Amino acid sequence: MKQIQQHVSVREILQLLVRRFGLLQKDGAQCCGVTVIQSHILYELERRPSISLNELSQLLSMDTGAISRQIQQLVELGLINRIPDPKDRRYVVLSLTEKGTRQSREIAVTMESYVQSIFQFIPEDKQEQVLESLQMLSEAMSKSANCCTPPL
Repeated sequence: MKQIQQHVSVREILQLLVRRFGLLQKDGAQCCGVTVIQSHILYELERRPSISLNELSQLLSMDTGAISRQIQQLVELGLINRIPDPKDRRYVVLSLTEKGTRQSREIAVTMESYVQSIFQFIPEDKQEQVLESLQMLSEAMSKSANCCTPPL
């Protein structure tokens, strides 16, 4: 019985974390006129320049059609370049424009500030433990056959 209660508690905590962090991301992204998913796209493109649409959709666990619509909006906003892959013109390579890089960094500053404000409420001697636990949870989630694959 205790194990079931523990699983319920983990779910509740994850639900709260997703809500709280999701609301922050919405606020963080809106500072720059992009949606939450668009801010995720900008983040991934800054981390991985010249990524294909298929790779990006896998990273974000979204179908290519949904990602493609978001990419089109970001292209229209002047934040992303969409270039045919020189090796195979059926594929598209995505990269940030200068404006896209600035937007991505502005969102990053907002997010970093928020995370710093959270960590001020965690005792200094526990901060590394929190990070380690989050990394462990993320890794376990990535290994689960039932987690984090489309559709969620």
